[in-house]
Amino acid sequence: MSAFLIYAIKSAILLTLLFVPGIFLMFKEKMFRFNRMTLLAILLLSLVLPLCNFSRLSMDNMPAVQAIEQGLIQAGIPVETNDLSLPLREGWGGSFPWFYVVSILYGIGVMTILCIRLREVLSMGRIIRRGSIWAKTEDGIRIYCHAENVAPFSWLRNIVISEADYKENGSEIILHEKAHILYHHSADILLLTLVEAVQWWNPFVYLLGMYLRDVHEYEADDYVLRQGISCHSYSELVIRKAVGANNYTFANNFNHSLTKKRISMMLKTKPKRSKRSWVLYFLPMIALALSAFATPEFSKASSVIEDVVQTPAKDDEGIVIDCHINSKHEVTMFTYNGKEMDPAEGEKILKGRLREGEKATVNITSEIRLPKVERDINNPSKPTNLKINYKVVPPESESNKQTVIDIHIDSEDKLSCGINHAKPEPISPKDMMELLAGHKGEPTVINITSEKEFSQMKHVVREASRKNEHLKINYEVKPKSD
Repeated sequence: MSAFLIYAIKSAILLTLLFVPGIFLMFKEKMFRFNRMTLLAILLLSLVLPLCNFSRLSMDNMPAVQAIEQGLIQAGIPVETNDLSLPLREGWGGSFPWFYVVSILYGIGVMTILCIRLREVLSMGRIIRRGSIWAKTEDGIRIYCHAENVAPFSWLRNIVISEADYKENGSEIILHEKAHILYHHSADILLLTLVEAVQWWNPFVYLLGMYLRDVHEYEADDYVLRQGISCHSYSELVIRKAVGANNYTFANNFNHSLTKKRISMMLKTKPKRSKRSWVLYFLPMIALALSAFATPEFSKASSVIEDVVQTPAKDDEGIVIDCHINSKHEVTMFTYNGKEMDPAEGEKILKGRLREGEKATVNITSEIRLPKVERDINNPSKPTNLKINYKVVPPESESNKQTVIDIHIDSEDKLSCGINHAKPEPISPKDMMELLAGHKGEPTVINITSEKEFSQMKHVVREASRKNEHLKINYEVKPKSD
């Protein structure tokens, strides 16, 4: 469901970017066929483009970054970043399952739209075939005449008209409904319904639907006038039939309630063909959307949400904090639910969560004895929802001295590497991957610098394994000085 939610968001963004400028530029002009094709193109693009993988457009998809990322993943290296925000799970409100609530509400909305439209289709099917006093076929189109006073409408290759309308203005009304069928307007409505179901929460999809149905009526009116029907007499007919519009969203009906706009459009002159060039606004809008979708933050959002849903915090531990204190009483490592963050900020959050009754486990390792911690462990008045694990570990000996690997990425995405502060030398992506993977399980610090920012490095912190406590990585952007 998370992937579908991200798809729906992308689809809505794309539809909005493509549709809104057209309202001011072209959709009110007398270019019926062109405007209809443009609106249909917006619907199709909003469905198709979000499914395409445009991650290659991202600057982070460079061989140098990929080599480092793959090497780190193979080595199981946890990543330190300057992002001190809370884990995404906290962003969903702690233990409350916001994601599931949003997913259920979205699913209900989709099913509601589909059920309403299905009900309308079934109802139209009954109306078309029931109450008909006679039916005939003309040019492959089935015409049903009803004794009751029903508003004329068409659906697929069927036309429904009342006996009174057929006797008074049958030829004009049937020509109008026939135009809807010949132009396949019912197929347009089916496509619109699909997009409405995906984006039921997006108001612009319903506004687009209004414009599309209006264009259908303009196109059908234009077809009638091109068959030799007088514009004056046909306008009078449109005014007389303006009352009692059909309530079926799927149907194309003669009594479509936009009388003033229909008559105004009949009398309006066609614009110059150069007006169609306004559709070129599609290009920057599509480029803007695709560049946004190509960023790692957007492209990885689905996998991050899925990770939150599939790996909730354990009920028996709740919040988990790990920290290490060296022989100088300095906090050298502090993680909140596996994510590196500032100790002061983490302590503040912990106290707030404890007051709210949430469980917490604090794992402390120290190179020296901490009497205060020992007293807190044995203090009977400490919060019952707090568990403290404490262990004194010996300082790191010289035999366990860490290996330092310095990696640099220049402005042309070329790699260079130095070990234990040696001068960095050029290295290929393949050799870099093998070098990083070869230090798995060894005490190693990896310092990565780049002359431009690669935001995908932040994603590595979520992808790399945190099981090997001997390995860590630092990443810093250092622009080349002039």
